Amino acid sequence: MEELEKVIKSICDEFADINAILAARSRELDRRARFDEEIGEIIAEIRRNING
Repeated sequence: MEELEKVIKSICDEFADINAILAARSRELDRRARFDEEIGEIIAEIRRNING
């Protein structure tokens, strides 16, 4: 029974690590999406100013 508890704890720890990695990746993708949107707005404004 003790061995089973160790295995279950190990699996839970692995899932916690995976969850942390996925959360960090999700935040990074959100930052990139916001950056892309901001750059798109800046480019659109520059185009409007050039085409005037």
